[in-house]
Amino acid sequence: MTSKSKPNPLPLGDTLRDLALLRASDCDLESILPEITSSSAQQSSAEVESTMNQDKTVEELVARSYEFAWEARAALRLLHRDEVGKQGARLEDNRSQLEDVLDGLQ
Repeated sequence: MTSKSKPNPLPLGDTLRDLALLRASDCDLESILPEITSSSAQQSSAEVESTMNQDKTVEELVARSYEFAWEARAALRLLHRDEVGKQGARLEDNRSQLEDVLDGLQ
C-alpha cells in the first residue's frame, strides 16, 4: 500500500527562521495589520468595502513579507556557503600578485 502524504506548506524550520528574522528586524506587525474588532460582523456596505481595501493591503503586505523572506534566505544561504570569504581570499590573492608585478616593474 502506498500512503498519500500531503507536502507541508509551511515547514517548521522555514517558519521558525522567518519568525526569527521578523523579530530581529524590529518590525512592529501590530502597527501594520488593522485591528479586528468584535463588532465587525455588523458592518455596513461602506465598511465592507473599506475592509476589502484593507484585505488588499494585507495581501500586499503578505506578498512583501514573502519577498523579504526569500531575500533573507538567499542572504543566509550566501553567508553559510562562505562565498564572501572565498571571494575575499581571491581578491587578496589578486592584490598580492599585482603588488608583486608592481614591485617587479620598479
